[in-house]
Amino acid sequence: MNYKFKTPQLSLPRLLKNNLPLVFILGWFISLQSCDSSSFRFGEDKISQTDSLFLGIHLGMAQKDFFDHCTELNKQQIITQGPGGNTNVEYRIKNEFDNEVSMRFFPTFIDNKVYEMPVTYSYIAWAPWNKHYWSDSLLEKVLVKYKEWYGDDFKLLNHPTQGKVYYKIDGKRRINLFVQDEQYVQAVFTDLKVEKRLKEEFEKSLEKEKELND
Repeated sequence: MNYKFKTPQLSLPRLLKNNLPLVFILGWFISLQSCDSSSFRFGEDKISQTDSLFLGIHLGMAQKDFFDHCTELNKQQIITQGPGGNTNVEYRIKNEFDNEVSMRFFPTFIDNKVYEMPVTYSYIAWAPWNKHYWSDSLLEKVLVKYKEWYGDDFKLLNHPTQGKVYYKIDGKRRINLFVQDEQYVQAVFTDLKVEKRLKEEFEKSLEKEKELND
């Protein structure tokens, strides 16, 4: 598997206008809920401790470094190519849960750096008729592991459309964790510093568009 290829780089206004995903809207909602927290500030000493994601990957990682790192992990048989070709990486978790779990991920790049990392978790043995392996059960188990890996202070938000969402903000890193559907648990790691810039760019683009239409 070779990850050395170019992925399209969208301008910030175009990215936001044409592809404003649920996790981004959800992120804004959570940021508003947490805006009075000191952990939301972007102090450099705090940022350096909270870039880390998993498997040696971190927020702000250069795109080329990410591809090279994944190629090396693949050579070591730690990860494989998931469904969807080179834009889906799979890591099999064999000893952390009550049954084997598939972890799939691939980042969103802004300015050729990792800005956001969506991750899905699902039981390998998942089946529509076996509710023991449905995502609502897996969510609570992933949450336990996330508290071990990223710290205990996850907060619960009852989102009006998404339902139960667990989130944690450390410096510039936000983690959202929720059920995507009956099979998948979704986690999203976001660089809040970049997200803040995206929001500002988006608002400026709306202002310019309004001026042109007036």
